[in-house]
Amino acid sequence: MPNSSILLEARDLHKSYHKGRHEISVLRGVDLRVEEGELIAIVGASGSGKSTLLHLLGTLDVPDRGEVWFAGRRVDRLSASEKDRLRNCEIGFIFQFYHLLPELTLLENVLMPAMIQCSLWSWWLRRWEAHRRAWEWLDRLGLRKRARSRPQELSGGEMQRAAMARALMNRPRLLLADEPTGNLDLQSAQEVTALLRDLNRTHKLTIIMVTHNWELAQQADRVLRLAEGKLTPLTEPRNLSAALTCGGASP
Repeated sequence: MPNSSILLEARDLHKSYHKGRHEISVLRGVDLRVEEGELIAIVGASGSGKSTLLHLLGTLDVPDRGEVWFAGRRVDRLSASEKDRLRNCEIGFIFQFYHLLPELTLLENVLMPAMIQCSLWSWWLRRWEAHRRAWEWLDRLGLRKRARSRPQELSGGEMQRAAMARALMNRPRLLLADEPTGNLDLQSAQEVTALLRDLNRTHKLTIIMVTHNWELAQQADRVLRLAEGKLTPLTEPRNLSAALTCGGASP
């Protein structure tokens, strides 16, 4: 019988890429169990496969071998449309480079997941509730005055907070964050760090984040290091420091 406290589980994940005639093995049997409400940080050297692992966990990519389970259901072999629904309703993503749509206002970017979730008729019925939730997140993240601005008019910290609001719009059970402070100045990085920890504590939101930020990694319930295609726990502060000095983004 499945453990009801386990929200996400990866079993023996393998992933390789081809570069010309060469095969590059990135993940070599990754196992991971994440309990509901956990905050987990994944650290490791550039190119170790941290972002690749997030993409597999979030069904943006498929493993060569292994399984991904979410809320007791195997999800790596779902159809494309089923994966789309899963990501829209259950899994939120925060990317290092924001991926906001430049032609939309900040408010419209935040509303996009709710709009995608609905048919034209159901959107017409639910639009006021969606707008209410969007404004609540904009208020909470200090973005109300920027709601009509477009991404190119925002600072890096504002764009990252907008990306967080968009990721949280449909009240996901799991948030995947790939270097959420990687392109931010110190103050903005500290603000995002505080917001993530607050979301985890007050909303019991399960979060898995890839990071090179020492302060952010220290907020996690568990810190895992990805090296040589495997995940291992980090418990010593000096080991965490060494793992975080390797800088750069992973594939």
